[in-house]
Amino acid sequence: MDTLGTISGVGYCGLVCAVCSRSDEGCLGCRAGGGNVHCVQRQCCRNKRLDGCWQCESFPCDKGYLAGEEWRGLCIACVQSIKAHGVEALVSRSRLQLGEMVDYGDYRFKDTREISETLRGHR
Repeated sequence: MDTLGTISGVGYCGLVCAVCSRSDEGCLGCRAGGGNVHCVQRQCCRNKRLDGCWQCESFPCDKGYLAGEEWRGLCIACVQSIKAHGVEALVSRSRLQLGEMVDYGDYRFKDTREISETLRGHR
């Protein structure tokens, strides 16, 4: 399996970095040092030695991307999907339902239910 189906292609916040449209701009994803170097989720998970928010007892917290309305629904839905079905399933669902190159900006301000339905193919 390629890196799209492994933990290296998924951000600490649950987003699938491997299919993010920013990867065309040279972003390698947060696990490879790309993305926001000040990301609260990345720093928190690294400090707690977690693969991602899906392993945290405090999920969902009110920090970083989970704090505001802009990215909260998207991140929570992705993390919940990983908790329920695993990383590989989220990557597959993201590729199938969102596409090979995702502009996550299109999913800002959407609530968790709406994102979960989109990932399941119920748009």
